[in-house]
Amino acid sequence: MKIAGIVTTVIALILVGLWLAFVRAPAPEVVCQHKIAITVAESGGQHAAAMENLLDRIEADCVKEKHKLLQLRGKLAYARQAKCILAATTLSDAERCG
Repeated sequence: MKIAGIVTTVIALILVGLWLAFVRAPAPEVVCQHKIAITVAESGGQHAAAMENLLDRIEADCVKEKHKLLQLRGKLAYARQAKCILAATTLSDAERCG
């Protein structure tokens, strides 16, 4: 019985580790905020009130796109893309994530 308990615990720990490494990802809102921050930084940080409205609309579209990706392609594909975007330092790097 002890061996079965140990084996079950080890399997559970492996599954949790795999989930943390591959499936867990930040929320679409966080990913889109990072992408917007990169865009603003590359533009020199100069934007007017009209630009704020445009950025809000771009963020809303981005969040909608990320939710759609999550539903259509699954958590693994979304997690891979989200982690890639958060690791990107330039907009072109973020766009290459897919």
